[in-house]
Amino acid sequence: MNFREVVDYIKLEHTVFDLPFVFTGAVIASLGHFYPLKFILIFIATTSARATGMSINRIEGRKYDISNPRKKDWLLVKDRKNLQSAIILTVLLGSVFEVSSYLLNFFVFALSPIVIFLFFTDPFMKKITPWRHFYMGGTIGVGVLAGYLAITPSFPASPLIYLIFLGSSSWIAGFDMIYVIPDRIYDLKNGLKTVVTQYGTSRGMIISSITHAFTFACFLAAGFYVNSIIYDIILAPILFLIIYQHYIVNPDDPSTIRASFLGANSFIGILYLIGLIFSYFVV
Repeated sequence: MNFREVVDYIKLEHTVFDLPFVFTGAVIASLGHFYPLKFILIFIATTSARATGMSINRIEGRKYDISNPRKKDWLLVKDRKNLQSAIILTVLLGSVFEVSSYLLNFFVFALSPIVIFLFFTDPFMKKITPWRHFYMGGTIGVGVLAGYLAITPSFPASPLIYLIFLGSSSWIAGFDMIYVIPDRIYDLKNGLKTVVTQYGTSRGMIISSITHAFTFACFLAAGFYVNSIIYDIILAPILFLIIYQHYIVNPDDPSTIRASFLGANSFIGILYLIGLIFSYFVV
């Protein structure tokens, strides 16, 4: 694999979904202060963990991907020789994650195997339950708590972190229900379970909307603990983007699903982080 292939393989751009919320947890733990070394290590740990998880997903899902027309250009599908390279890459990325976790603090390091376990088990959930979206959402959303623990190695007593965890996890689960729509027929034929294979596309979209309503409710409830006008203001464009991603989706047009997935959703986490950072300066 060359560098460009690795970047595409691990879908580096997808860190936009979890990295802002990991930093959100860190910002809350640090009370708005900036610790350069800690934040650099958090960035490395988050990026390597996400890349490890994506690689595990690619390797474990290859047996299905090779017969899925939408995935015919994926690296492990078009060139089986890269499988060994992918396994080596996964081990290296996982090692970077473990080392950076250790350098953050021992508590985070002790909990780090749980993250790897979640990544390993997540792909199998698609064979077990159509609600796997929530398992995947929680797997990524736990980064909020990880960011907090990276700064303060003890579980928080305030509900704030847990509300953001629930909000970010359900946000990811909700847009994943939309993302898998183009694979519905393939998934049905291969016994892979999703909300849209279980309940149909229309009902699946409704379930996704309800899930995202819960997301916004969690963010709204978190506002009582943040207690800042800036935070309240930033929720307005976030709500718009949550609604917009559903509005533009045409289940028969994959391009609208991609626009919803990487378009609207790319800004939600960033906006949330910005709102939270500035909430420490303007009450």
